[in-house]
Amino acid sequence: MQTDYDGNFSIGKACRHYWRVLNSSNGRIWTIFSVCLAFMLVVMAKLCYLHLGQHNKVTHEYQRIIEGCRGRIFDRNGDGHPMVTTIRARRFFLDPGIVSTNHSVTAIASCIATNLNLDYNEVLGKFSYRDKRWRDQELAVSDSKEAYENLVLSPDVSGVRAQEVTLRKYPYGSSMAHVLGYLHGGGTGGAGIECSYNEDLRPTSGLLESERDGRRRLREINVKRKISAPAIDGNDVYLTLDHTIQHEVECELQAVVEKFDALRGWVIVERVKTGEILSMAVYPSYEPENYRQYEEPQRQNLAIGFCYEPGSVMKAFTVAAYLNENCGSPNTLFDTYDGRWSFGGAVLRDHVSGMITTATALKKSSNIACGKMGLALGARRLYTYLRAFNFGSKIGVELPGETSGILNRPEKWAKITPTRVAIGQSVSVSGLQLVAGYSALANGGVMMRPYFVDKVVAANGDLIKQNHPTVMGRPVRPEVARKVCEMLRGVTEPDGTGRRAIVKGYSVAGKTGTAQKLVRSDPTNPKSKLVYSNTDYFSSFIGFFPATKPEYTVLVSIDRPRPQHSGAYVAAPLFSRIVELVARHMEVQPDRPQEIEESERAVTASYR
Repeated sequence: MQTDYDGNFSIGKACRHYWRVLNSSNGRIWTIFSVCLAFMLVVMAKLCYLHLGQHNKVTHEYQRIIEGCRGRIFDRNGDGHPMVTTIRARRFFLDPGIVSTNHSVTAIASCIATNLNLDYNEVLGKFSYRDKRWRDQELAVSDSKEAYENLVLSPDVSGVRAQEVTLRKYPYGSSMAHVLGYLHGGGTGGAGIECSYNEDLRPTSGLLESERDGRRRLREINVKRKISAPAIDGNDVYLTLDHTIQHEVECELQAVVEKFDALRGWVIVERVKTGEILSMAVYPSYEPENYRQYEEPQRQNLAIGFCYEPGSVMKAFTVAAYLNENCGSPNTLFDTYDGRWSFGGAVLRDHVSGMITTATALKKSSNIACGKMGLALGARRLYTYLRAFNFGSKIGVELPGETSGILNRPEKWAKITPTRVAIGQSVSVSGLQLVAGYSALANGGVMMRPYFVDKVVAANGDLIKQNHPTVMGRPVRPEVARKVCEMLRGVTEPDGTGRRAIVKGYSVAGKTGTAQKLVRSDPTNPKSKLVYSNTDYFSSFIGFFPATKPEYTVLVSIDRPRPQHSGAYVAAPLFSRIVELVARHMEVQPDRPQEIEESERAVTASYR
């Protein structure tokens, strides 16, 4: 290589030197040979890449997963209007980097905003990002066919693509939300039936495997299709709940909670003979499609997952155990003194006084008389009977989140504990446990397992699963159950505590409950001891109808109503309205038709 006088390379001299070499005969031969050799090496490398690397299978394979639809959830009627369904939709994306220069950005933004119901300025702002990091910006999800045609298929719009997705829809909003549950983003049920029946509802994906066209576009060559397995939709689940009853119960419950400024409330309606749940309402509720907007406590199914001291509604089980053990009869007398009874270093107060019978004790909800029954039974026998009614353990229903309640073993009971457990204190239960127990009394002592799902049906109509009534046990003898039912009828008589639960045309048996809530003695100290509040109560009424031949059990529980807090004032009237609507919808024949006739004659006379 030639250099100039200061030692630097002379590019001009070097080029002239190589040009003289190329113009020579040997130079031209070597140049042609080098070019041919390089071309042959490139061709051989490409052939090795395609054949030895088996590149053909990678570049030309076409594979697509076909998503099926998740199964639907119907109420007991299955009338073609599902409570939960799945629809096919599209998720739209924007890639500003591939917008055609022939198209107006503002026109595309306006079209997107109109078809997807988005803010025009926000959409327009997305076009300012054109590097790879901002490609495929998600716009919205829509099931509109017009939106797909206007944004993806239209020749006047570019930069927008769509991906097929499925959407879980709850057409009735918050209705039955705590039973239905919701669906996580990953397609897994997060609560309720969506969770417990997830495997039945889940679809089976299909597979399409073929070859792409010669340009490697995402386009299948149909004649070379290898695998074509269609998707299988999930199974449909049919509940025992009735949507009409559920809706009316939810409206009535909401009205009462708001009227009495209560924290919350729940209602359960069960068929006595079978254990089918016709309604389970919790208020406040939530919308399953937007479940993330609600706190976890609001999504909790309080009817099965919340345990509380039931208060006087527990006395029916104490009386049943007392009679079943032949400790006394409905006419056995108890001295309630002047409404104060001192035992074990504590005073038990009552609103009745003097000598009363067992029947009157239940009718008037006497604390002292029922406390003495618990004492006569003793800790072990009382505990055994409550366990026979399934208190202290889960029932085992299809919904997740069920609580077992709290029933300590008798070894842990203090001297006065039998007198307190007998009246619904020092024991915690769930609403579902109470309903199952009262239904057992109404069913001649036969306890049926509550259930929510009637059947599971495949997408092609085949029956996959059919649930049937299941007997859980027989805690008391039939004759004892009948005696207790007769006593519970006295509760709703004009001089009973539950007289506001009376339903015209139907005999009703039930029990009021007004239980003091346990609160911290020092609200600012979470470690302070628990004491019974003098202002906060659980107000309840539970009963069944018609009392002469029970068909349905209804529980009403309201948490911290104000200013009224008695179960007789708060819960019993709601119970009466729910019984009326259930009787009307289920066409229950009245067992006191003369009351309806007298009422109709009185109405007719008033118009004369």
